[in-house]
Amino acid sequence: MGSNQDTEAIRASSLPASTGFRDRIPVLGLQEYWYPALRANRVGHKRPSVLKITGKSVVFFRDAAGEVVAIAQACPHRGAQMSHGVSHFKGTLTCPYHGWTFDGTGQCVAVLGEGPGSTIPGAKGTRARTFATRTLKGIVFVWMGDGVPAPIEEDVPPEMFGDDFLVMNGERTWHANWRPSLENFADAHVYYAHRNSIEMLTQPPPALMALAHSGPARPDVVRINDRAIAFDPNAATLLNYTDRAAEQQTQPGAAKPLDRREFQDTYPSLGGQKWPPTATRQYVSQVCGAVRSMFKPAPAMYPPASEWGMGMHLPSTIRVDYRRVMFTRFEVPIDENRTNNFYFIAVRKGSELNQLLWRAYFHLYYRWKTVSNFSGQDGHLAEITDYAAPERQSTTDRFLREWRRFVVDCARKSGPPDPTKA
Repeated sequence: MGSNQDTEAIRASSLPASTGFRDRIPVLGLQEYWYPALRANRVGHKRPSVLKITGKSVVFFRDAAGEVVAIAQACPHRGAQMSHGVSHFKGTLTCPYHGWTFDGTGQCVAVLGEGPGSTIPGAKGTRARTFATRTLKGIVFVWMGDGVPAPIEEDVPPEMFGDDFLVMNGERTWHANWRPSLENFADAHVYYAHRNSIEMLTQPPPALMALAHSGPARPDVVRINDRAIAFDPNAATLLNYTDRAAEQQTQPGAAKPLDRREFQDTYPSLGGQKWPPTATRQYVSQVCGAVRSMFKPAPAMYPPASEWGMGMHLPSTIRVDYRRVMFTRFEVPIDENRTNNFYFIAVRKGSELNQLLWRAYFHLYYRWKTVSNFSGQDGHLAEITDYAAPERQSTTDRFLREWRRFVVDCARKSGPPDPTKA
């Protein structure tokens, strides 16, 4: 593992990765990591909640302090499902079969089927397996590894800590494995697959031009702290469509205003046909650009090529810096064929009125636009992708190749055994 300094970003090789990297990425996800599990308000004080995460069934209940804790589904006695248990006593969960009762640390503290004289509580081998948990901004995060938990700050976006950001969230389950669900960042699908999304239809002219004509090239990729990858911020590339400052032509090299003849490409191999077939998006874009120009450009949420800036982060997050909004899609593997997507939409907190307006905007429009409309298209593509099929990659798949290589090289392996799971 490398240094933990942002300044020591390592340039990744630009050579194509072999198909072997794809086969070495675990089907059920990376285990030695923290993942978002569920909203804390879904866990009551009497009945537990159960989820499958990275192929493991995890049961959530509340401990004596009222915090959400997690244990394995199988009771250590004879394997009955703890999700059918009840919290008869505050801070405990009782197995429905023989009444083995566990506290928030997994210790068996009573056996209701045997009475107060039972010799089971405290005996070797009677402890239930536990999973470390931490509740942040109302979301319960869980450590899925067998080793000692890594610092949660290494796996969870910094907006989830402290009080500088307002973080809103959403969830969607896709019927696809986590690998194709995640591997669609910054490739050629963006403008084509999302062309009819509200996000694309409302892009201002420079951004729309950049997307429509990004071409077959992609910049080099850098590794950051062996936990994230991003495009090289020093590369000479076309305008990034999330760069709100460039919308007003304030940066050197910003794309020039759209010209109808340039906006539509001609394909000789298709008999001179044009794509897009009409210039309608040009006119919509001009209107949207005029509206957006009334707002002052915002600074980036994070510096380019910083660990939590725009890019991909282990174990399974996509980050997009829209300058006023930091978008995170955290992929949580459920099993071989399903993935739960947690969306974290972070904005600078500001005044109480600012927060109220952002919440209204998110609930009335932005969540639909981003989670349902735009990201929903990604979900459909993941669900129709055969991940085991042979691949013939293009030059626009550079980020994909480097992500697979990065996961194989840098993902955490099993660490020191956690004594609480013994």
